[in-house]
Amino acid sequence: MKKSLLTLACMVASLPLLAGNNIGPIGWATCSDEAGTAFTLSGGNFSDAKTVTLRALGGGQNDDNQIKSAIAKNDIIILDGSNGDFTIEQNMKLTSVKNKTIIGINNARLCTKFYLTDADIAYLKQQNLEGLSSTKQISGTLPDGTYKESVDERAFYTMKAMMELQYQKTGVYALPNRSGIFHIENTSQNIIIRNLSLIGPGSVDIDGSDLITNQGKNIWIDHCTLVDSQDGALDSKVCDWSTYTYNHFYYTSRSYSHAYTCGCGWADGQMILHLTFARNMWGEGCVRRLPQCGDCYVHLLNNYHNCPDNSAGMTINENCKALVEGNFAAPGVKNPLTGNYNGSSLTSRYNNFVVASLGQAVTVPYQYTLMAAADVPGHLTGAEGAGATLGNDPQYIMANIPTVQRQSSEGSAKLYYFMDGSVDTNASGLSVISFEDGAYAVLNNSAKTWSNGTSITLDDEKYTSIKLSNGAENIFYAPEGKKAIGVTFYSYVNIKEENINYDKYPGTGFRPSFWATISDQKYSANGEGVTMLVSRDPAAPDVAAFTFAPVTSFSFKNSGEQLCFLMKVTYGDGSTGIVSVNKDNGAVQQSDVYYNLMGQPVAPGTRGMLIYQGKKIVK
Repeated sequence: MKKSLLTLACMVASLPLLAGNNIGPIGWATCSDEAGTAFTLSGGNFSDAKTVTLRALGGGQNDDNQIKSAIAKNDIIILDGSNGDFTIEQNMKLTSVKNKTIIGINNARLCTKFYLTDADIAYLKQQNLEGLSSTKQISGTLPDGTYKESVDERAFYTMKAMMELQYQKTGVYALPNRSGIFHIENTSQNIIIRNLSLIGPGSVDIDGSDLITNQGKNIWIDHCTLVDSQDGALDSKVCDWSTYTYNHFYYTSRSYSHAYTCGCGWADGQMILHLTFARNMWGEGCVRRLPQCGDCYVHLLNNYHNCPDNSAGMTINENCKALVEGNFAAPGVKNPLTGNYNGSSLTSRYNNFVVASLGQAVTVPYQYTLMAAADVPGHLTGAEGAGATLGNDPQYIMANIPTVQRQSSEGSAKLYYFMDGSVDTNASGLSVISFEDGAYAVLNNSAKTWSNGTSITLDDEKYTSIKLSNGAENIFYAPEGKKAIGVTFYSYVNIKEENINYDKYPGTGFRPSFWATISDQKYSANGEGVTMLVSRDPAAPDVAAFTFAPVTSFSFKNSGEQLCFLMKVTYGDGSTGIVSVNKDNGAVQQSDVYYNLMGQPVAPGTRGMLIYQGKKIVK
């Protein structure tokens, strides 16, 4: 009776669930501030979503590129395991990736190409690494010449042994330390990953890749199985507003050491990460970090630890606010809740173990369902429990994810930036970069390819820049049915510090740089209307705007130093492209003011197709 009353009391403010455990987004991932202001975590579930289904290429081929390309060009990516496992050669960086949903069906497994063999583990054991300290800091040079300063003793000698092992196999001293699956970078937001199995190479302490590294915002990872991670299974590093639900973590005999699953924080007190871990299961072989938190506002809810002979369970270290409730630790699990608690507040309640609360009471602003701790093991090992257990129906897996209308906060303008996997080659051998709305740009230089530069900050958001082939003509093609009437470039000059020469180029230290050709408009360094580009700071880019007659494609070319840029293309009426400017449509006309084809006033000296005193002119 007591247990029933507890369960009932805890469900007063609960979220509705669908049948089974096919929940909708919950927790901190659905928030945008500590007051609980709602964020619509929809992933790529637009009402007009572009969806693609991929199967493994098979035959020993790597699947990295086809997956990255699918993410770059689609909203919903379905990974179908019916053709076997997907092979991942190295972790896939999700850079400036926003509004995406990645789901698995038919036992979709993403497996790292490299993995530790029995012979590898036997070799590592022969080096007597287990007795070395994981806290004592040393410095030294690795066989490839890399100098390591202040690294823990066991990690240093493990890296040395792995390099020697790789040399025996390949003749090259190297570390296979990109053997992970996804790296969500800090320019990414609103991503959902569900119902996938991620299989790593086996744990080994070489400062390698995580199965998933999360540095993004509003990320939800649900019903995934994460096995044999090289480093962390799911590490949260300077990310924010993220939720992890119904995931299953474990290790097999493939793993050697450092089976540390979920590290969270490492923000050096600079920020607080808002994280929810709800109804996850840590199983065989998990040793530490279940999870381990520092610099976190964390909610640990109804998790199940079934990893006897571990070292430490949930760990709350410095600068945390932690609400820990309804968790279950199986017999033999050591230190289910521990940590140094420095500068932290902890509210611990309703768990099947007793750890005293400390500091101020911790609450969270969102609604959730709390079940009794005793019910957690059966719940997470039952139907649709922890792991990739949601079945093979994509519609069912997507059923409780909010559907939203595709909207652009920029009105008729669209911002274009670099996404990994978006570059291809056309029939003429030219490099093409594709954008998810169907637009694309061609680099008219067969010896060069599109690539990425440093992230540019725009409106306090970071977007990965596109790197030009210096001086080459480029052609942008609008999506089908649209016509471009203007473009704004946000750019920085990409020049190394050692190449700056103030004697030769007073003022900037580099060649005069500017956009030389935009559509049919040409500019010179000293010509009228030219915008000189002087910024070398991606956080404060130069802004150069141009307007022109409605076109389905336009060319652009720079002069001077190489540029890295974002581009915002403005679209107009595809039938005429003309917006009349007069008092009847609300625009206040001034005799000496020029307007673009959207009826907006432009800066003096602007060239191109403009409207002046109610008439269309070319200036």
